[in-house]
Amino acid sequence: MKTDGIVCFAGNDWWMHNPMTEKQWMRQFAADGTAVLFVNSIGIGMPGAGSPHVARRLLRKLRSLARWLRRDEGVWVLTPLLLPLWSVAPVRRLNLFLLTLQLRHAIKRTGMSRALFWAGIPTAALLLRHVHHDAVVYYVQDNYTAYYDSMSFTRVREDHETLLRAADVVICASVGLAEREAAFARRVEYIPHGVHPAFLEADLDSAGRDLPKALRGIPRPIVGYWGSLEALQDRALVAALARRHPEWSFVFIGRKMVDLDELEALHNVYYPGYLPIEDIPEYGVHFSVGLLSFVQTEWIRYSCPIKFREYLALGLPVVSPPIIEVERVYPGEGHIARTVDEFSAAIREAIETDTPERRRARRALVADESWAASAARVRAVLDSLDADAEASGAQAPATHESTRPASGADKEGSA
Repeated sequence: MKTDGIVCFAGNDWWMHNPMTEKQWMRQFAADGTAVLFVNSIGIGMPGAGSPHVARRLLRKLRSLARWLRRDEGVWVLTPLLLPLWSVAPVRRLNLFLLTLQLRHAIKRTGMSRALFWAGIPTAALLLRHVHHDAVVYYVQDNYTAYYDSMSFTRVREDHETLLRAADVVICASVGLAEREAAFARRVEYIPHGVHPAFLEADLDSAGRDLPKALRGIPRPIVGYWGSLEALQDRALVAALARRHPEWSFVFIGRKMVDLDELEALHNVYYPGYLPIEDIPEYGVHFSVGLLSFVQTEWIRYSCPIKFREYLALGLPVVSPPIIEVERVYPGEGHIARTVDEFSAAIREAIETDTPERRRARRALVADESWAASAARVRAVLDSLDADAEASGAQAPATHESTRPASGADKEGSA
């Protein structure tokens, strides 16, 4: 990759979230000597009135904003000041003006002059004419148009379509997304989320012994989940399963982002609390089943749950609602269910057919799916953009469409 570096408009926040895909990849690129500016999420809109814990999320964002521009693990991280009211034209123009000033300063600090434009959020489309760049990568890790339509002050569909047209390559996190976006983008690459080394290195033979203190006394079998406990969790499904199967224990590890009083009142539902990602395998290896208990929506159907491969890395059988990634990538390894009856039968079958040999076979499926391996695949894609640019340059001088001077309402400046 011959560009000066990467300006990454991330879909998450470096400081607020567990190390997600873009963070893992960008710090790998930085470790390899590439200059990286990681722009914490500039937002897509405002949460709907029914969105839980808005005040808590706002407080966390303010803490991130207080850091503004800092270097961490070799990566420059910027939390820009703006108002996420993107569908309001005057506010949008103000945001572009503020972002341009902040980006100009941050890019200067990194030493970049021109960079690769990495869009991990649809709203980044608005910055295409404000950041000098040599190529555009659009990272589609979610079914954006299905999920964010519930938000206010968003223009997600327009921005998503703009990036699909502008991108030199669209990297998709799931098979379903890759197939869907291939109808609109000039080039699509499927690169799923990687697996943290802690899951791939966990001792599968320790299952059932050397229990962490928080799991001692919890009857087996254990149907488990880890991750943020948000509105996307089908709490009614879990409650119905827990009531129907008092002989099973349901263990959920993660931050509570919604009201869980009804579930916590059930005697066979347990919450050990939040754990750093590095500590989760010590607990997860003792689970009997890895549960994906998501509400069944189009957003979920096209998703690539990181937990799916993490479950397999710990050798766990997986029970899931219909998700294209789970259904098709490793055929037969995801038990698919839609109703309480189907989940009940699928979990029972997963428990009864599991063996140590099958656990090792599941681990082998994802042995080469580490974060480092996925970052190497992305690096290869970025290097191929250089080759494409050289081939084009040999024919005639060219200027990337998105680097032309801004016009009309978008003339707020460039970084």
